[in-house]
Amino acid sequence: MSSTQKAIVFGPTGAVGRTAALEARRRGAHVYLAMRDTSKAISGLNFLDTGYTRVQADLSDPASLTRAVEESSATTAFVYCLFTGHNHMVNSFAALKDAGIKYVVLLSSFKVAQNARETDMDDFVAAGHAKIEIALEESGLAYAAVRPAYFNSNVLWNLNEIKSGEVGLLYSDVKFDYLAPEDIGAVCGAILVEPSFQKPDRDRGRSKAFYLCGPELLSQQHAHKILAQRLNREIKIKEISEKAWMEKYSYMPSPALEALLKGLRSSHEGYDMYERMYEKAVSNVKKYKEAEPMKFEEWVEANKAAFA
Repeated sequence: MSSTQKAIVFGPTGAVGRTAALEARRRGAHVYLAMRDTSKAISGLNFLDTGYTRVQADLSDPASLTRAVEESSATTAFVYCLFTGHNHMVNSFAALKDAGIKYVVLLSSFKVAQNARETDMDDFVAAGHAKIEIALEESGLAYAAVRPAYFNSNVLWNLNEIKSGEVGLLYSDVKFDYLAPEDIGAVCGAILVEPSFQKPDRDRGRSKAFYLCGPELLSQQHAHKILAQRLNREIKIKEISEKAWMEKYSYMPSPALEALLKGLRSSHEGYDMYERMYEKAVSNVKKYKEAEPMKFEEWVEANKAAFA
């Protein structure tokens, strides 16, 4: 990779975007941090390093994308899925392309089928990501769709209960892969700036997906036991009903909540969403991060402040 490569990273205040920026910079790129509010703090980035530059941009505002790309002269971009609006980011991708972006790394979802067009469109979460992937493909931009499974940080949905010492879980036997957002970001940043990691543009809609999973399949109950051990506090597990679970997370959009509930129920009944891809998805993290994936207990140790 040329040390003069310029990359633009959207969402650098989030764990994935921040780590993508760090990784791209570590590999020699000049990284432009695209932010709605350029005064917002970004933890972990050394701003004495002149290899970072903040630019104002909003993925929902194509004019701001044009300005940011033209100002930066970036040719590669990391973006996340934006579910506001009704055109699945078509205008955003067009603006990025017209302004000079040649390659996009999109943060998508494990729920998207290998060919995005074959995704279960009755699943709100899967469909939302798949439609954006399809829009990106149809834009004509070269791209990679990074499809992570279960973020470690999802346990923070239970933060108040973790603090109180009792967590209500639905189907606590259901296993997830517990993938560190930092690992997702590291993979995204590497793919963003390393041409050797960028898959060839062959089989339409099939050759550009990178599935990612964490290194261990843990039941929800086991994961919360690890939390208790690492945080040195007592956390009791209480099984709750589907109705109580829906009420607990009622702040989420109803279609997303229903999709999550359906997934939990089907996994409890024996469906294995990891069967088709787990080992490959774990190896992808190691391959593109060029280091071992972070275990859940390691992530908890590194993020204890989030549970304070």
